[in-house]
Amino acid sequence: MDWRELAPEVRAERAIRIVLVGSESSGKSTLVASLAEHYRSRGGVWEQTLWVPEYGREYTELLLAQQGAVEKDPDAPVHSAEWTAEDFAVIAVEQQRLEDAAAAAGSPVLFCDTDAFATRLWERRYLGDGSTAAFDAVPELPRRGLYLISDIDGVPFEQDGIRDGEDYREAMQRWFEEELTADEQPWALVGGVAEHRLAESIRLVDETLWTQFSSLPEEPQA
Repeated sequence: MDWRELAPEVRAERAIRIVLVGSESSGKSTLVASLAEHYRSRGGVWEQTLWVPEYGREYTELLLAQQGAVEKDPDAPVHSAEWTAEDFAVIAVEQQRLEDAAAAAGSPVLFCDTDAFATRLWERRYLGDGSTAAFDAVPELPRRGLYLISDIDGVPFEQDGIRDGEDYREAMQRWFEEELTADEQPWALVGGVAEHRLAESIRLVDETLWTQFSSLPEEPQA
């Protein structure tokens, strides 16, 4: 199989999607970028490895600007948006679009900083169990190779002005564990210092890749 000669739609179907999720300020964005950098450094077809940013953060900043939240209280330590169900539907759809586009353009592995599944849980956090707009907008997701939950243990909360708050981190992590298990999705919790998280994540991703593919353009370096 020469991955580089595959049509974009075939790449999108075959790419192994690794999704990083977790509570706010758990280090997942740093980890996803480090993973993509590691696989690109392997050379060959892996140089095309991409990662998908979290669209929800960009959308939050746009929503805050539209609602004039910062102008109303520029010195506030936290600026909170007023959320509707439609907001979460928009985020889920765009997150999935970005993911699919990257899968069609990248290497045999794609790293995603959150996904539409995670958007459903954030909708639950803000609007309650009865709000299902994100699920209704994106009811089916492409096959996932693995979810990695970034553990909050030992990671201090850092407020950047728009994060929800430290009080919800434990509950959100528990929700991810419970919902991924209920959905029968493959997942693992990765913790420890940054170097350990990265090394353990690489090991788990390699195991997933070599299980999913019968052959690959290049074997991983030792």
